Amino acid sequence: MLKKFTSDSDDLDRIQLVTVDSGLEKTLRKTLSNSHRFELELVKGSIVDAEKQGLGNAHPALLLVDLDPQEAEDLSALERVMNQRAGGLPVIIISDHLSETSARDFMRMNVSDWCPKTDVESDLMQACERALQTQNAQSKSAEAAFYAFLPAMGGVGNTTLAIQSAFLIARKHKQFQTTCLIALDFQNGSIADYLDLKPNLELDEISSEPERLDEQLLEVMLSRHESGIAVLAAENSLRDYGSISEELITNMLEMASAKFDTVVIDMPRVWLPWSLDILLGCDKAFVVTEMTVPGLRHASRLIDSINEKCDEEIDLSVLVNRCRTRLIGGGINSLRRSDAEEMLGNRLSGFVYEDYRLVREAIDRGVPLYEINKNNKIDKDLSGVLFGDEKKK
Repeated sequence: MLKKFTSDSDDLDRIQLVTVDSGLEKTLRKTLSNSHRFELELVKGSIVDAEKQGLGNAHPALLLVDLDPQEAEDLSALERVMNQRAGGLPVIIISDHLSETSARDFMRMNVSDWCPKTDVESDLMQACERALQTQNAQSKSAEAAFYAFLPAMGGVGNTTLAIQSAFLIARKHKQFQTTCLIALDFQNGSIADYLDLKPNLELDEISSEPERLDEQLLEVMLSRHESGIAVLAAENSLRDYGSISEELITNMLEMASAKFDTVVIDMPRVWLPWSLDILLGCDKAFVVTEMTVPGLRHASRLIDSINEKCDEEIDLSVLVNRCRTRLIGGGINSLRRSDAEEMLGNRLSGFVYEDYRLVREAIDRGVPLYEINKNNKIDKDLSGVLFGDEKKK
């Protein structure tokens, strides 16, 4: 189960040691093994050598680096390795001495701690515990907010609402660069087309080897809208969904969680082995439907089916799209809002106004709705649902 999109952890925390000193390795291996808490892996060589070997893409819980703080080349390599990790990398430096200048350098680089090489056994365990506790606390506080949009049936405007929600959230929090849209409809997704972007997610390259997807490759496979919002989308293909493993989806969302503040997911209509796990990992999930009798029935049945499959509570509700004022004697949206409220009850999150011309222009231009009409009613309705700053009508 994805559960906030983190992989199951090993029983032991994996620590990597970068050193050329075999005596130090032997001492640390003995010290750490006695705790039955850590597993030590050796990266033999200097930090410069380790960087060339791809250390920046490794995923240890903690990195121990034996270096001389006076060596500028070593410090530069260390800083590059640390910056390459999207979620940060706890690092403890081991050296013979520590000058005031070196201490300032380590503080600037956010190095977790320093241990003297001459007495490393007495300080190391506490330094490791402190570094990991600090990292865990930071990870929890920095966890991304996830929103998922799931269509109850075809053609209900699910992608449009996902896109516009991402724009609204990014604008409200002034976090365009740290907001990401992820298209998980790998057969018929249209997020990239709606935003006039080239989809860069190369699923065929990584689906057979999901472990290849690291922070650096993720950055390469992102597309960026002119607003700054990131988009992770693949070229549409009649690919077999069975080739898309849960491991790949987990890895993708775990990295997105570390890299971004907000992630908005456009889910496919088809139910997949990882669909329920995604909903469980989201802060809010919306079943999108339209203001018709079949649309409301589909949404009601879908929520009932999801709840039957799940033993845990999901913040899941129905968003009724394309609502217009009912004309006297019938006409557009001959259903009343009270009809939807009666059918869905407390599962209803709200209604979104229909403005076909505005949406069509925004899609054709690849821009948010508010760029065309800053006072449009769709944004007003969506903001009420997302932020709770308006009462449901």
